[in-house]
Amino acid sequence: MGMGMGMDLAAIDRFLDSLSRAADDAEMRRLFDTYQADFDLDVPADADGPAYREKQFALYERLHGKPYAVTNERSLMDVMQMARSPYPYVHGDASLVGDQLMGIGFIIKALGLPKGARVLEFGPGWGNTTLALAKMGYQVLAIDIEQNFVDLIQERARMERIGTLEVRHGDFLDIESLPANSFDAVLFFECFHHCSDHQRLVAGFDRVLKPGGRVCMAAEPIVDNFPLPWGLRMDGQSLWAIRRNGWLELGFNSRYFRDLLNRHGWLAERRTGSDGSLSSLWLAQRRSGTARRWAATEPIVKSAVGTRRADGICTDGRAGYLCFGPYLPWPEGRWRAELELAPGAAGTVVVDVASAGGHQVHAEARVESTAGQVRIALPFELNTYVPDLEIRVRCEADTTLLLRSISLHPHDAPVRSAP
Repeated sequence: MGMGMGMDLAAIDRFLDSLSRAADDAEMRRLFDTYQADFDLDVPADADGPAYREKQFALYERLHGKPYAVTNERSLMDVMQMARSPYPYVHGDASLVGDQLMGIGFIIKALGLPKGARVLEFGPGWGNTTLALAKMGYQVLAIDIEQNFVDLIQERARMERIGTLEVRHGDFLDIESLPANSFDAVLFFECFHHCSDHQRLVAGFDRVLKPGGRVCMAAEPIVDNFPLPWGLRMDGQSLWAIRRNGWLELGFNSRYFRDLLNRHGWLAERRTGSDGSLSSLWLAQRRSGTARRWAATEPIVKSAVGTRRADGICTDGRAGYLCFGPYLPWPEGRWRAELELAPGAAGTVVVDVASAGGHQVHAEARVESTAGQVRIALPFELNTYVPDLEIRVRCEADTTLLLRSISLHPHDAPVRSAP
């Protein structure tokens, strides 16, 4: 079925009508997975331009029957009843509850924030993540477009006597009016894809975050195989959410998403857990904060055949690894490893960047003569997050070399001048 302006709404409605026969929430979710409409791939080339945006929102209007407005994001409920048994607990589905709890734990562990950190959470919904963060001593500001959710979280916090939590009624673009340089993290859990102007939202990250702050997008539809840079999702659940409820359900191609963040000065890494459908996230940090340098004298830089001195690691005439380490978690993207050498080097070395305990080599270069060199640069690319990145320098026998430092940089960062 083609999904342009001539889409077959009758066919979509027949599928949506079939959902009413589901015995419970779990069966309805299984039925969601049985339907997938075709994408309209005839889109303008500029995914950030007004024509592209107009086409996606014209498609939304065709599906929902009226233009998109943030007031469409409504969730009717009995606040007091839901406060006693909120989603997902209200359904009594072990898989649903388990996935959510594992997803929340995955977020907390990935963020790794110190106690007392300030967190800005958008779209908290039922407040499960919000309350878990507040119980840890984080200062949380939660903003939701639905007043019922605001009231619900406030009631749940009152019931549990949690005082490190503020909940406000607002939308994503409130990021432009919040105090600058005031948060350690910005969090989205299954809500970033509801933003009607994601480019403008991303542009606001830098202003509100403190130095070293990070952004977490958890369980969001940001995937490699999304057929458009961004646009309405065409799966059964998304069509139900758009047509029946008026919610905005966007998806993103991971390359477009990564490039968008990169243009605004952010580098994103994708992390995926082994348990639970919600244990996946994108973690972003400022590009300016990703360059790392380690003096060769630091214990994190290991050596098999070198002699550690006050000014670095010096070869001792044997062949082998002069250095390896630091076994650092590192995000996907294009990078550059650098070695800083003392003047007077001579001989041959092999430099590589590896992970998986050295079994996965991402880039390698043989430098036949280090004579006169005080800096060696090796570009490399990671297609996924790695937990144990290392830079290795392997020397041949009788090489003369004093290694002063190793470092990692974004691939387009300027190479530092020689000391």
